[in-house]
Amino acid sequence: MTNGTMTGTIDRAGAPPADANAAAAPMGNRRRRGVLGGAVLVAVGITYLLPTLGVPNATSYLFLALGAAFASAYFTGFSPYVYLVPAATLLSFGTGLLIPGWLGLPAETVAPIFLASLTVGLVGVFVIRPNRRWPLIPAAILGVVTLAEIFRVATVIPPGLQPLFVPAILIAVGGYLILAPRL
Repeated sequence: MTNGTMTGTIDRAGAPPADANAAAAPMGNRRRRGVLGGAVLVAVGITYLLPTLGVPNATSYLFLALGAAFASAYFTGFSPYVYLVPAATLLSFGTGLLIPGWLGLPAETVAPIFLASLTVGLVGVFVIRPNRRWPLIPAAILGVVTLAEIFRVATVIPPGLQPLFVPAILIAVGGYLILAPRL
């Protein structure tokens, strides 16, 4: 230490003090803390605000807002892939719920549009991170189900199980993220 400053000091192991490394690190490389938590709170707050503004299907916007929260964590984090999958899933989920209402489409188009949007979201994950191929498997399955719904080839999801489809998707993606090895 020279004149009470840390300039040029080295510890016995030959490394500069930890504070010197932190001060030398560029601001762009520091991880922004609380991005996901803060973005989720903003997303939920906005979703609760929408009904007071008279927005129809306001609860469906929760999925878009949560997807945007994960997308912001993806763009600001160090290991972002873990945020990319829920971002794409939730954004496509919300979009699939809202498109029929936005475009005034008939009820029989709701399921195919919803399934197609999930397919597009998972393909989008692969397009963004092509070294991760696993999203193509559920995307292919959802794509086949979508085509079966569009062309009325078969009822792939029995009517009694249809209410379980959405929670099953969310639980499956969440379970994968919890149980998968570090990405």
